[in-house]
Amino acid sequence: MGEHDVDRSERALLVTLAAWSVGSTAAGAACWAGGRDGRQPVLAAFGRQFAGWGLVDGVIATAGARSGRRARLAGRRPEPADRARRLRRITAVNAVADVGYVAAGAALARRAQRAARVGDGLAVVVQGLFLAWLDVRFTRRFGRLARTGDGGAAS
Repeated sequence: MGEHDVDRSERALLVTLAAWSVGSTAAGAACWAGGRDGRQPVLAAFGRQFAGWGLVDGVIATAGARSGRRARLAGRRPEPADRARRLRRITAVNAVADVGYVAAGAALARRAQRAARVGDGLAVVVQGLFLAWLDVRFTRRFGRLARTGDGGAAS
């Protein structure tokens, strides 16, 4: 039971990140295309930056899924509580980085000398806010799973 709860939570994290990736890439591409005529540099830059983050999120989600699959097939998976603690640590560190992304994006948008940099900064803020929400949510979930001692608490 415990292992299934950790698996289910890890899968939910990766699926959510993958879905965000697809949406970010598509929305970013649409914004980028809509602003490429030069009349809307903020929109074009926002779209380019947003699509770029979406692609990176997709790579991270794919790498996480592959890593978990390889470990499962090789039989090298730690105990559920240990996996939950490791995933909690990863998402907690990511949440701290996400706060940095939001701060850096806000500073870029606020201090921008060019309109395009405003779009870049705003896209980083939106991405950082979503990722912070996601990472804090799963840090809490993995923390609950780790505290049960076997990774079996309901999420």
